[in-house]
Amino acid sequence: MHIIGLLTLLLLAVLCANVITRPKELTATSVNLLMQREQENSILTPCSRFTDGYAQLPFQDGNFPEWPQYYHTTAAAVIEEHLQSFMRAPKCAAATGNDVLPAGPKLQELAKKLPGWKGAAVSQWEMSSVLLEFLRAYECALQERLYFLHQDAIKTLENASSAQGQDTAITLTQLITQVSEEDETIARELAVARPTLNRSLAVLAGLSRLLPLHTELQCIERASLDIRNALALGAEASACLPRIWNAKDPLRDLPQ
Repeated sequence: MHIIGLLTLLLLAVLCANVITRPKELTATSVNLLMQREQENSILTPCSRFTDGYAQLPFQDGNFPEWPQYYHTTAAAVIEEHLQSFMRAPKCAAATGNDVLPAGPKLQELAKKLPGWKGAAVSQWEMSSVLLEFLRAYECALQERLYFLHQDAIKTLENASSAQGQDTAITLTQLITQVSEEDETIARELAVARPTLNRSLAVLAGLSRLLPLHTELQCIERASLDIRNALALGAEASACLPRIWNAKDPLRDLPQ
C-alpha cells in the first residue's frame, strides 16, 4: 500500500510539472488579439521625466517654480471643461458611446502629452483616467526632483546667475535656501495634489452618474421633436391637397 501511494504521488508530481513547464502555444489569432488590445487600451509606461514619453510635459530642470502652477491650472481647466460638457448638446447620431460626448480641446491637448493616450481616442468619459495619469507623471517628476535636489538646485542657481550676467560663485547659504524652498514645495505638493484630485473626481462622479441617462433622454427628446415636425409637415401637406384639386377643376372644365 505504501508503494502504491508513493507511485501515485510521483505520477501526480510528474503530471503537474508537465503542465507547469509546458509552454503556452501562441496562435495567430491570440497574437492579433493581444496586439488589438494593446492598441485599444492605454498602457502605463515607465514613469520618469527623463524619458522621451514625458518630454512634452514642462516638468524640466530649469522651470521648477512653474510646476505647481502648470499642474493645478491644467487640471482645473480640464475639470471646468468637463462641467461645461454637461450643458453641451450630445451627438445623437454618433455610432459609439465615446462619440456621443467627444473630448474637449483642453482634454485632447493634455492626452496628447501623455504617452499612454497619444494614439487613443479620448472622450469625456475618460477624463478621470487622463487626469490620474497626469497626476502620476507630476508625482514622479516631484519624486525625481527630490532625489536629485541638491544637484538640481545648483543648476537652478547657476542658470539664474547666468541669466543675470553674473559669474559669482554659489555660496552655501544660497544653496541651503534654495534646497529648503524646493523641499518645502515638493512636500506640500505631494501631500495636497492627490487628495485634491481624488475629492474633485469623487464630486464629478456623483454629478456624472446619471449623465448617460441624461444624454439618452436628450436624444429621445430630439427624436420626438423631429417626428412631431415630420407629422406636422405631412398634415399641412395633406390639408393643402384639396385646395390644389379645387384649383385644377376650372382648368379641366373649360367652357365650351
